[in-house]
Amino acid sequence: MNTEIKQKLIKAGVKNLHEFGYEYCTESNILTDDVYSQFFLAMLEENLGNGVDAEINSLIGEINQTTKETK
Repeated sequence: MNTEIKQKLIKAGVKNLHEFGYEYCTESNILTDDVYSQFFLAMLEENLGNGVDAEINSLIGEINQTTKETK
């Protein structure tokens, strides 16, 4: 699994959320914040099948794990 690709996906997610008006979204909180992570999860799921599924599935797993831990 390529961590560089995961970082690029995270950066792209932050950029997209900034464009949607979520100016406080950062690379540090996009996987853990309840709102940001759910938007990012939807973005990731939409991009499955585009050649980086291992990295996308890893990020999805991280979001799901964080969600379980906070409930």
